[in-house]
Amino acid sequence: MKYSFKLSLATVAVSALLTAPVVQATNGYFSIGYGAKARGMGGVGVALPQDAIAGATNPAGIAFTGNRIDVGLELFQPFRSSTLDARGLDVNAATAGAVPGQGMRSTVKSGANLFAVPNFGAVMRAGKVLTFGLSAVGAGGMNTRYSTNPYSSALAPVIGDTSSNNFGVGGQSGFAGMYELMGGNVAAIDANLAMLYNDPTVGSTAGVNLAQLIVAPTVAYSINKKNSVGASLLLGYQRFRAYGLGLFRAFSADQANLTNVGDDQAFGLGVRVGWTGKVTNELTLGATAASKIYMQKFKKYSGLFAEGGAFDIPANFALGLAYKASDKVTLAFDVERILYTGVAAISNPGPTADEFFNGLTGALTGPSSCGAGGNEACVTKGMGNSNGFGFGWDDMTVYKLGVDYVYSKQWTFRGGFNYGKSPIANKENLFNILAPGVVERQMTLGFTYSPSRNNEITVGYMHAFRKDQSNVYAGTGGFTGFNYQADIGMSQNSLDVSYAWKF
Repeated sequence: MKYSFKLSLATVAVSALLTAPVVQATNGYFSIGYGAKARGMGGVGVALPQDAIAGATNPAGIAFTGNRIDVGLELFQPFRSSTLDARGLDVNAATAGAVPGQGMRSTVKSGANLFAVPNFGAVMRAGKVLTFGLSAVGAGGMNTRYSTNPYSSALAPVIGDTSSNNFGVGGQSGFAGMYELMGGNVAAIDANLAMLYNDPTVGSTAGVNLAQLIVAPTVAYSINKKNSVGASLLLGYQRFRAYGLGLFRAFSADQANLTNVGDDQAFGLGVRVGWTGKVTNELTLGATAASKIYMQKFKKYSGLFAEGGAFDIPANFALGLAYKASDKVTLAFDVERILYTGVAAISNPGPTADEFFNGLTGALTGPSSCGAGGNEACVTKGMGNSNGFGFGWDDMTVYKLGVDYVYSKQWTFRGGFNYGKSPIANKENLFNILAPGVVERQMTLGFTYSPSRNNEITVGYMHAFRKDQSNVYAGTGGFTGFNYQADIGMSQNSLDVSYAWKF
């Protein structure tokens, strides 16, 4: 009866993971760690396995956790905001008052600020040398939901209108009016304006939702009492949608699959391997590495993500140590490297100021399709192409430090700190209004209460300190004198609660 209840609860936990909006964004868009105990210590876990979810960090660690089942829930609360200031796009000044039109400043805060993220782990020893485990965790993700579209709000006033149309207010205005004044093809401009202003995907709202889940069947082999190696098969699942990005159709090589096409999903495979070794009675070392998880393409978003909608989960590796300073105090330190540059959709750079201006020019004066010519930067870097515009993320090194203090047989307390430099350079702010994963410093606290020998309740808290980035994009050549500014920022809180049965 007892084991049947545990199996039922495990089934519910995995089912919840498959349907929940699994959204994280701390170390880039990776979670700082897995399981309430690890997260309460800054995310450490490579050399300090503490629960059945330890296999999600280092598969070798499950050899030291004992038989147990852990089920947890994280309440994750990100606060995201952005500003797009296009007041530097002053057509009135550029044309000496001949054509009015100036961009606006749009500051928005993302809604949907609370997410429930379940996690699950089970470990069972099978003989003297083999241990089997299963973990299911929300690996990461990113969500923004802007009730006011920052792109269209800031840029619509400067797009303007020609003298022969009535989309804009006051007749000839903005860039459209300027190109008419310069002798542009008014019929072509009017046709493109009609498509732009009547396009529902330009929208009054904008946002994205990326959710990632990894289920990891794991096996660990005990070389001896102090050393183990392990391996996990990483079964990846992703869900994604984007909306309100119609203004970027001129940047896409596949406009029909850029935005507002609903949810898409993808499955994939990867592997993780690891080692854990007790060098002395006090010192334990660990190492782990995960391959890229090769995912199916998001076919509905083949005009948004590079390589026709490819969005693999990046490879990563980590080293760790745990030092037992006394019978009551354990210190742990991990260093992790996340290889975002291995995924083109994440790492390909976004547009420069001139490329952005060229894209807008092409949207107004050139052919409606990016791939039809007339805009070389768009043809070679069109979103969806192998070299298509992306989010410009760099690889990231994360440092994690944690302390565990055993106060009594029933109470254990934890604390930790996590640091990783933002993977987003300031010059990449424009597209990252949609994905502002810039936080760098996280402080964590936690505790475990053991009401009996076989039961544990663990609570962990994390605060990611506010981080803001700003960049001014200034045009050159024919765009000299035009500029815009993009600012992004984020802070976060999370609360983890888990329950464990040891048997």
